[in-house]
Amino acid sequence: MKLLGSPERGMTLARWFKVALVLAFLIFIPWILRDNRFVTTVFISALMFGLWGVMYDLQIGYGGLINFGFAGFICAGAYASALAAHHYEINPWFGLFIGGVASGLLGFFTGVVTLRLKGIFVGLATWFLAEIVRLSISNTPGYTRGMLGLAVKPLPDIFGLNYSRAELLPYYYLLVLLGIVIFGIAFLMVNSRIGLSFKALREDQLATETLGLSATKYKLINFTTACFFTGVIGAFYAHYIGILTPDSTEFGVPRTVEVLTVAYVGGRGTLWGSILAGFLLIGFQEYFREFGAWRLVMYGALLITVMIYAPKGLATFKKYIW
Repeated sequence: MKLLGSPERGMTLARWFKVALVLAFLIFIPWILRDNRFVTTVFISALMFGLWGVMYDLQIGYGGLINFGFAGFICAGAYASALAAHHYEINPWFGLFIGGVASGLLGFFTGVVTLRLKGIFVGLATWFLAEIVRLSISNTPGYTRGMLGLAVKPLPDIFGLNYSRAELLPYYYLLVLLGIVIFGIAFLMVNSRIGLSFKALREDQLATETLGLSATKYKLINFTTACFFTGVIGAFYAHYIGILTPDSTEFGVPRTVEVLTVAYVGGRGTLWGSILAGFLLIGFQEYFREFGAWRLVMYGALLITVMIYAPKGLATFKKYIW
């Protein structure tokens, strides 16, 4: 029988205390500073990129699956929800699920296409598929409005909460709720037998298959799961931002690089590191916005510093951070 004061119990209590501390930070800081819309906007952007970083980390950090077309899956989720509300009067709340399904199906198809590919070739294939999605939207203005821009309906009021775009806190707390669910599912997955199979696939696909594990099965699970939740956040982004254009800076390589940077700076194979990096990098960009172009120089210097002194990401400073 384990004693109440056992090291295992102490570690569990310490872990839950850390979780409570993080949740308190996410919940109470925007509420305390609710009159400052700038702070709420930064928190929304930081948490959104952090969650995308978590999903990218699930793919590359655990499954070893390179995805250079990550922004295409955000695009699929965002446009699926927006078009469902625009053309078919589907409730935007259900549109969040539709965005996830659309991106998940695209992820499943990507997994099928890349079954026989490895390494950089997987990344190139995902990039090509993402560009097909973006350019298809751009070249069908009659349905998607293309580069003219698609106006997206805000989320309807629910439980007495006003989701008009003049109110930022309801959107932020919805994102916190989605983040808890998404991070919780990802955490349980990577700490299960499925997660162990992901890691084996990442280290050596051939050896994994000789052990009787199906690389095809776990690659499809990884791609589909990560892309589904990416699409859900993409759908949230659409209804939060209010207008969509298939511009390359929004749904192209630059957006993928931003998410990739968050995942790498946070630390691959950690999940929580992406959340930390999201707040650090997005907060850094916004705080120094008044410096104009120099802000980008400072941002680059920050990334170089992190890569030199923490090549495995900020997660290596875990004990110092706490």
